[in-house]
Amino acid sequence: MGIIIRQSITSTIFTYLGVVVGYVNILILFPKYMSPEEVGLTRTIQDAAMLLVPFVQLGVSQLTIKYFPKYYGKTFYGEFVSLIFGLFLIAAIIFTIFFLLFKNEIAGYFSTNSELVNNYLFYILGLALLLSLHQVLVAYAQSLHNIVLPNFLKEVTLRAFTLIDILLFALKVINFHTFINVLVVAYAFNLVILAIYLTSRNALQYSFNWRFIQWGVVKEMITYSLFTFLGAGGILIIGKVDSIMVAGMINLDANAVYTTAFYIAVLIELPKRAVAQIGMPIVSKAFKDNNIEEVQSIYAKSSINNLIIGSLLFIGIWINLDNIFLLIPNNEVYALGKYVVLIVGAGKLIDMAAGINGEIIVMSKHYRVNVYLIVLMTIFTITANYYLIPLYGLEGAAIGSAVALLLFNFGKYLFLLLKEKIQPFSVQTLKVVLIAAITAFVGLELPYMGNVIIDILVRSTIATTVFAGLIIWLKPSEDVEMLLKQALVRFKNS
Repeated sequence: MGIIIRQSITSTIFTYLGVVVGYVNILILFPKYMSPEEVGLTRTIQDAAMLLVPFVQLGVSQLTIKYFPKYYGKTFYGEFVSLIFGLFLIAAIIFTIFFLLFKNEIAGYFSTNSELVNNYLFYILGLALLLSLHQVLVAYAQSLHNIVLPNFLKEVTLRAFTLIDILLFALKVINFHTFINVLVVAYAFNLVILAIYLTSRNALQYSFNWRFIQWGVVKEMITYSLFTFLGAGGILIIGKVDSIMVAGMINLDANAVYTTAFYIAVLIELPKRAVAQIGMPIVSKAFKDNNIEEVQSIYAKSSINNLIIGSLLFIGIWINLDNIFLLIPNNEVYALGKYVVLIVGAGKLIDMAAGINGEIIVMSKHYRVNVYLIVLMTIFTITANYYLIPLYGLEGAAIGSAVALLLFNFGKYLFLLLKEKIQPFSVQTLKVVLIAAITAFVGLELPYMGNVIIDILVRSTIATTVFAGLIIWLKPSEDVEMLLKQALVRFKNS
């Protein structure tokens, strides 16, 4: 777990540095200098491209992580890399053909409420291709146990590009169309930097000697790739389809409000991303070595540590949410997403508490089960949003997303409990729930301090102090307790 903790901390630092830049972009500059329709259009283009990524690569990035330990540093590694990129190229060509064939149907979905999206359909296609290749390269970096550079590029570099982009737009140096062009260039820049890094590590070796191919193994790889494609596609649908459906069923203005609120709530789950990224290759190796005890250990620690940090973030957001909206330009528009933050945030916290259950299933011989669960949850999410959005608007989309996460994680929990006899929860979990409840009560009961910034600082400081003190006293996690004590010692000595 040491390598997970170290890289997760570094990666999380970069992630939250990116969050600061992202906060400036999405919660200040976008609402101030763009109309809600332009904000909604930007997010719809990005979300639609992300939604298409699994359909472009057909599971190739997951295939890379799964089989990388078997080939890296060995005789046929170059052939393995060539095979991976060959499969990606075939998948991307097939996807592009289907996209062009069904372009009119895609345009028809947005034509009633979000006609402007149709002007950027080819941008969505191009961005989807860029993001897909980038994810394959990220899979190589993860397999080399390096999540720091990919996260830095994604969370910091991309958002810094976006910051410059929106400032140029604000100064009227560029128009909205050029703004979108620069955004696409930013994604391409990240792709090139990551490719240069992997080349310097000799991770992208190519060889076209196909004598190494055992067609039985290739068949197994393709089967795995297609199954994980369904899984990755389903996960993204669960996470992104609400945005696309809000844009299609309501309008782009509503999607601006929804995605801004969603962005606030999604801060809760950022630490889990880092743990999952570096944990997947280690879990893969543990299964390869038939070390189920190591899998159980990582499962339990990921759950309790994610729950601790997720609870603190959820509480911090909720007790300060009214203040946060007051700081957003055009806050009377974006404050309509208040309960979207609460509902989506609760769903993300449940997902955090579940630990890396999906990653464990994907790296095991039972990876198909994860796909079956994802397909079921995908159907549920789309159906729920279809009925809930007309009834409850933005909150309906949020409810569909949160309930899908709850059911999805319950299914994975049950499977791992029954099949592998492992589960992440203990009495320590209840301790964290109690700590969170006490902290939330204290934070909500504090009187308003008369100034938004002062109120945020005082309320957050008191809540964090209460939370950290209870963590040290009740000791639900050795890892977090150790980090808090080390921080306390450094603070006293400073």
